[in-house]
Amino acid sequence: MRKTFAILLFFIGCNFFVAQTNDTLVINYYEHIPFSVKEGEQIKGLEIDIVNEYVLWLKLAKKQSIAIKYIPFTDFDLFYKTTKTGTKNTIGLGSVTITQDRAKEIDFTAAYLKNVSFCITNGNAPDIKTKTPEEIIKTLGSMTALTITNTTISKYVLELKKMYIKDLKINYQSLETSILDEIARNVLNFGYVDALAFWFYLKANPSKFLKMQKILNQSKEEFGFIVPKGSPHKVLFNEFFTTFKASRNYRAILEKYMGSYMTQNMAIN
Repeated sequence: MRKTFAILLFFIGCNFFVAQTNDTLVINYYEHIPFSVKEGEQIKGLEIDIVNEYVLWLKLAKKQSIAIKYIPFTDFDLFYKTTKTGTKNTIGLGSVTITQDRAKEIDFTAAYLKNVSFCITNGNAPDIKTKTPEEIIKTLGSMTALTITNTTISKYVLELKKMYIKDLKINYQSLETSILDEIARNVLNFGYVDALAFWFYLKANPSKFLKMQKILNQSKEEFGFIVPKGSPHKVLFNEFFTTFKASRNYRAILEKYMGSYMTQNMAIN
């Protein structure tokens, strides 16, 4: 009887081990520099590096040996929908802003990055020195705000209109690069853009004369990974990130893809 029981335990243990080692973590990623991108046969980016650190943590801290299956997306809506309806062993990487509406239908991990938006004017525009109605109206009152409809950056423009400049003129563009092009071309244009979009634009266009109105910069939003409702990876990732965000590896990943200045602005403390 004992021998039979021992054999039974052995097979149960073997099956458990096989199940553990054969688990596949599906990683849906929305291709977007510098977050996640495929170059040749290599998949890289700051989100990819962070999730690879998470998988390593699962192996070392939780004794889970997990295979990874990367699935690329170039359409954000399809990426979001596919992740939302995926198995509980699915994680979505897509520089997704954490919002209350989204949290009703999908789970977010702990935020891994701040979503900072810069208020940008032409380099020849005067500086806004204090966040007062008089100072803001004096500098921006005669300008046209450029933005993209139904986005976080449009929300910040509408806040300025509501709180400071009631008759603010707004012109809607399709791309953040278009916003920056128009601001560089005309001193009477201004707008909000995501910090990383501004950083990459300046790298590609070093001769463009633009500047931040730092006092109006926004850092209210945060990025998180997304998982289907009820996925264990929400709790597991949050446990991992509690210590990882204080590590040198976390800062090194951000600096690798964004530089030290942007890391100072966008790192989660």
